Amino acid sequence: MSGIGVYICHCGQNIAGVIDVEALRRRVARCSAAAVVKTNVFCCSEPGQKEIREDIAEHSLERVLVAACSPRLHEVTFRRTIAQAGLNPYLLEMANIREQCAWVHHGPDAQDKALDLILMGLARLARLVPLQDRIVPVTRRALVVGGGVGGLSAALELADCGVPVVVVEKSATLGGQALHWNIAVPDVDPLSCFVRPLITRAHLHPRIRVLEASTLEEVRGYVGRFSASIRGPAGPCTEEAGALVVATGFEPYTPELSRYPFAALPQVMTSVQLEELFRKDGPSALQGIRRVAFLQCVGSRLDDEYPHCSRLCCAVTLKQALALRALGMDVRVFHRDIRLYDKHQEEALYGRARREGVQFHRGELKAVEGDAAGGLILHWHDEFLQEDVRFAVDRLICAVGLRPRSDAESLRRVLRLAASSDGFLLEAHPKLHPLESAVEGVFLAGSCQGPKDVRETVAASVGAAAKAYQLLCKDALRLDGMIAVIDRDRCVGCGTCAAECPYQAIVLREDEQGALKAHIETAACKGCGVCAGACPTEAADHLGYPLEALKAMVDAALADHAGEKILAFLCHWCAYAGADAAGVSRLPYPTHVRIVRVPCSGRISPRLVLHAFKKGAGRVMVAGCHPPGDCHYISGNVRFESRVPRLRKLLSKKGYDPDRFSYHWISATEGPQFQQIVRRLAEGLTAAIPS
Repeated sequence: MSGIGVYICHCGQNIAGVIDVEALRRRVARCSAAAVVKTNVFCCSEPGQKEIREDIAEHSLERVLVAACSPRLHEVTFRRTIAQAGLNPYLLEMANIREQCAWVHHGPDAQDKALDLILMGLARLARLVPLQDRIVPVTRRALVVGGGVGGLSAALELADCGVPVVVVEKSATLGGQALHWNIAVPDVDPLSCFVRPLITRAHLHPRIRVLEASTLEEVRGYVGRFSASIRGPAGPCTEEAGALVVATGFEPYTPELSRYPFAALPQVMTSVQLEELFRKDGPSALQGIRRVAFLQCVGSRLDDEYPHCSRLCCAVTLKQALALRALGMDVRVFHRDIRLYDKHQEEALYGRARREGVQFHRGELKAVEGDAAGGLILHWHDEFLQEDVRFAVDRLICAVGLRPRSDAESLRRVLRLAASSDGFLLEAHPKLHPLESAVEGVFLAGSCQGPKDVRETVAASVGAAAKAYQLLCKDALRLDGMIAVIDRDRCVGCGTCAAECPYQAIVLREDEQGALKAHIETAACKGCGVCAGACPTEAADHLGYPLEALKAMVDAALADHAGEKILAFLCHWCAYAGADAAGVSRLPYPTHVRIVRVPCSGRISPRLVLHAFKKGAGRVMVAGCHPPGDCHYISGNVRFESRVPRLRKLLSKKGYDPDRFSYHWISATEGPQFQQIVRRLAEGLTAAIPS
């Protein structure tokens, strides 16, 4: 460690008020062979950073450890500091002795834990290798998949910014579903009047090329350099693009006769068919009709099939009901409840519908049958009256929900995208990255993510275009070097890593001898480490969190009194942040815990947990983001959870009590939950230690 410098921060009194920083410095100097061990009142200040830079030059330091606050706060700061002094920025380690020590502990145990955290950091730091950022050239063109409101809005936004755009539309004309919605909200033009100018602008725009009646068959490459194979009327073609915007929209639900047998009756139609009637023939198509009923939630909120709300059906019913009421019809709406989402219009629409005589009935449909006069009888259980009632109507309109497109599954395979539980395309993160997919460079626009009205669709599409433009305005992308790597000598070509990778960044290819080997598309790798956690031969590893470095941290943490310690592997994005939150809130917990930060819980392999028990750990815990949607790496947490049964069997087989291992889901705000988990594990640990 002769080339390592250690800097212990006072952080004013935040650390020094609990830990004797000078005594800690002396212990670190005795316990390690670091060339420099210093303290500083504020390491992150300009004088503190200057001292580090000067020491790097004076003492020829090759690596730096800063014991201070959370790396989530200042890791970027100190990487920049050492890079300015000529060091590789990845040869930095931070020991979190503020949030995870000084702010939650006190007394001699806090002093001992601070030393352990620094020694753990030094163990990892000694095994890190210099890494280089990845430089990816950018093709300054965009491919938009889908030519509805969302796709056209995104394409026009990008084209107006100077980016050439290719729009791929499966149907023969642009416009999507919006072209078929012709009943207008009162005092507002029909939706089709908004869409047609978009279509005209797209066809006339010099930077937009439209491929109608065309399908996307294959996409190769990675962010900045995609190559898309498209089949159209003129045959196949290939388009190059730096970014893709997916705006494939939705499909209206078609009532299934097994669930809605009355849908086969000639007096029954869907809300979509009613719009089509108005488009073709206008109100005259309903001549002679006096009594109309709307049935809500057809195809939505079905507990056994599709429990999701389609969000737009109630608003569509209100505008259609008002249109029919304006024709003098008696209109009734049968519903479970009315859900309105648009703050600008829809509550006003509901009030207007009631004022104009539309009648609303809350309850449950029991049956629908034809009557002798050619109409229908609705058998309805009224929730307010608490009795069954009958209504005679001439027509029944089924307010159908919105579903993912029928070809969504094939599109997902082509683009390697994930889907949420409702079948719509899944964003990378619902809060932090709502417009990005898990595949870097592929953005989601409009209703392909779930039901959205036109206002929401346009907003999301313009946002997706802005995200794409942030990428396309650059000549090259700089991506960090914290990625996975494959040892080809160890790789047996089993394909486990490829199957587990949330980003489909790993493919199997034949080597010179014809043997299948895993190959990482480095530009597509996000550095989650899931492949390394899953690989049965340890051929897959993580350059930023290599297995040997993690084992060394475990060894350092358990060097003394191992049986009295809880070794905690925490994912950087949520669980580790949750531990920080406990510190920020000054929530004390036992000092037994030693935290090892990893990019994702999916990085943890059963063998790494077994190694901790072999070193004598009293308890081992793994904590990650809440499933299914909070994982920063889509499904890394779920990937780890799938290994747990095998891990428990392995522990039992090796003679370790599986109950000494636990895993938990902790969000970045759940400091109290982290505190309670550690307290509970420590109580069990204390009870198990012989007196």
